[in-house]
Amino acid sequence: MRKGAIIPGLLSVSGVTVPLVEHLYRLAADFYRAMPWRCLDDRHPFEIRYPAGSRPRYAVVMGNGGQVYGLAVYDKLDDLRLMFREDIPPEQMVTMTSWMALFFEEAQAMTFDDLDAMEKYGWQAATEYAYPVFGRTTLDGKIVQPPKADIFWMEGALAAVLDYLPECKRHGFTPVETTLSVKTIGGEVEVYLRAPAIDKYAV
Repeated sequence: MRKGAIIPGLLSVSGVTVPLVEHLYRLAADFYRAMPWRCLDDRHPFEIRYPAGSRPRYAVVMGNGGQVYGLAVYDKLDDLRLMFREDIPPEQMVTMTSWMALFFEEAQAMTFDDLDAMEKYGWQAATEYAYPVFGRTTLDGKIVQPPKADIFWMEGALAAVLDYLPECKRHGFTPVETTLSVKTIGGEVEVYLRAPAIDKYAV
């Protein structure tokens, strides 16, 4: 994320607090340690509504291919369908839509501000190769600071996926539709979770 202009850290976003970022980083570390890519891949996209009655977003666990690890989140079902199109080259696809992502990298992938915050508050990455990077893609292929709505949404979504993972790891993926009660810095909230959101091969 450091290429080009300097990108400010998550705490520079209005309304984003130290407790929120601390919880987000803790959830991200738990997500990495849980290794969800061992039982989930792009055949198992989630429909997530947080709060439960809100509009859906669509999340795909990254990492089954052993290259990029994390969670990609699409704002609309059509955006998710676009990602499954095999007739569109990847370099063209990134110019057609924007999505949110959490991915794990070495420390130098984080913004300077986020690294400084981790050191200041004693927050830990899961491993030296798993510093959490939150961002949103642009139509010119860059990754920029996510807006406030994305940051708050990711807190609830990560908590819900983490609640679901033990079942997936015990028995492998099975279709699921449930409403989970998860803890956020604002208190207990309900998150609707359904998977698979669509059939990848029917796109």
